[in-house]
Amino acid sequence: MTQRMKCAGRFVMILLVCPFAGFEVSGQISAEKLERFLADEARIETSALQFPLEVKHFYKKLQHRLVWQENSASRNFLFSLLKQSADYGLKENDYQPDRVQSINTYGLQLRRLEDSIIAEVQLTDALIHFLHDVVYGNSPVVPGYNGLNYIPACFDIPSSLADAVTKNNLPALLTNFEQNSPEYDSLKQLIKAYNKILTSNGFSESRVTSAIVSITNKPLMLNLFHLGFLDSATQKISEKELRARVKAAQRSFNLLVDGVLRSTALEALNAPLANRLSELNSAINTVRWLNCIKLSQKIIVVNIPSATLLVYDNGHVILESRIIVGKRSTPTPTLSSKITEVILYPYWMAPYSIATKELLPAIKRNIGFLDANGYQVINNQGKVIDPYKINWQALSTSNFPYIIRESTGCDNALGLVKLNFYNPYSVYLHDTPDKSLFSFNKRYFSHGCMRVEKAMDLARLVLKNNNIAIDTLEAKGCLYNQKPITVLADEIIPVFVLYNTAWIDSTGRVTFSEDIYRKNQFNRQEN
Repeated sequence: MTQRMKCAGRFVMILLVCPFAGFEVSGQISAEKLERFLADEARIETSALQFPLEVKHFYKKLQHRLVWQENSASRNFLFSLLKQSADYGLKENDYQPDRVQSINTYGLQLRRLEDSIIAEVQLTDALIHFLHDVVYGNSPVVPGYNGLNYIPACFDIPSSLADAVTKNNLPALLTNFEQNSPEYDSLKQLIKAYNKILTSNGFSESRVTSAIVSITNKPLMLNLFHLGFLDSATQKISEKELRARVKAAQRSFNLLVDGVLRSTALEALNAPLANRLSELNSAINTVRWLNCIKLSQKIIVVNIPSATLLVYDNGHVILESRIIVGKRSTPTPTLSSKITEVILYPYWMAPYSIATKELLPAIKRNIGFLDANGYQVINNQGKVIDPYKINWQALSTSNFPYIIRESTGCDNALGLVKLNFYNPYSVYLHDTPDKSLFSFNKRYFSHGCMRVEKAMDLARLVLKNNNIAIDTLEAKGCLYNQKPITVLADEIIPVFVLYNTAWIDSTGRVTFSEDIYRKNQFNRQEN
């Protein structure tokens, strides 16, 4: 097969004529010709641009001056940048790789004038697409319930790019677009490190089967090196120091930090490095997607696998809290919404499934179970009724016309504070009387709602100018059978409940957590 035939086969849909280095353009591309081309919607459509409006805006800012044909240094910068896509957690194949590679190989001098114009604008489109992904992420985050309809849009990418071209300052371009945050920097550094290892000559995975913490455990040494906890797989290191590195790995996996290689630690160490990289790429995408709203106001971000909550105020973490989320059988849903009110001394209404499957059997055995645990029975008119007048034996999971409500007080399942936000799943953030579960590394215990270790601090932030209500509540302490008090939020704070098995804490430290709901693609494929 000739070179001409090979090339034509690659670009049937975009190129009209295959490019070759020796071909001359019939006529020069002028600003007027480029402007006319960009004004022709039919011709734009045949160019297969991903961001046609941004491309038009870019050239308008430059008064339709050519960029890539006139400056080989700029062109080489673009080629080099797209080649580094993986180190940014992105995919080079998203940016017209065949087209870009063809131009890189054969140049921009094509047989027809229009082909040269198409080549010019497609390079611009590829770069704008890349910058768009660096700023906003390469995949939109889609919560199970999208109550905010949030779409990030806080950067004028075409204007910034045009300004960099005008100032002949493309190499410094990314400093205007990349986030300046510890979480972003940590994720990007680890992505780059893992890519370097995965693409290195002779890379191979090893499986740690021995629990011996010693430099003689070569699979252990190799995997610790791959994960960034050793400088090399043959590093000379004492057993004490090696155990410290194992502890660091355990900490990053949200495991018990004791330096002992239990089955959970072995499983985490043996996860394919490509899977870890996939988790990091997903995390940095989420961090990018959140950046616009995070920089502009106060937001709450819950991450389910790490069971953590972060509150940002204009880009800075002002509160971090451990939380408890849903177990695998009753998962916490992903969502976006906004907190509207704080309930002091909240009632806990037992969900139907809990009332019928867990509480009803206990009530049938002993009706005194209700009084002993502070439960009330509510009929369908919302009235409290005498439980001793109900034929409990006649009720079942398919026949249960009541609501079981727990009285307020310190023993209430919701504690003393509940933070409400609309969602179709009837989940919320709340306090809890059982603080002991927060000491666990894996905190998947709830029926879907989110228990917050620092619930009072979170409520203060939400109430802001009315946080005296929380001070008063804490001063009074446990008031049993106190009627709930609703306090409207002073400011509407968006809340995002998301799912990332790789995530960051307030210092930017990266952690990997169990894929408790089996949402990662590689786990779904295995199942």
